[in-house]
Amino acid sequence: MGQKYDTDYKAEVLKLADEIGVSAACQRLGISTKTVYNWRRAERLARGEIRGVQPGETLEQALARLIRENKELQEANYILRKALGFMAGR
Repeated sequence: MGQKYDTDYKAEVLKLADEIGVSAACQRLGISTKTVYNWRRAERLARGEIRGVQPGETLEQALARLIRENKELQEANYILRKALGFMAGR
């Protein structure tokens, strides 16, 4: 089983990785680059910068959410296409 790191340590590692690069930070601290990239991805998911399976979300819930978001985007595109056609006809 892997080693457990507290949230403060993770935040410091991510800050260092942003400053000097992930590879250099990992070599300096003796941590796997995969671990740091996983922490970075989890942080970006939590902040909403990227989308995907959210922490605590099942695959079924993620699929349902993504299908709903896709439908909303398709509806928005349809409205925009209609508006573009209307504006072009003026």
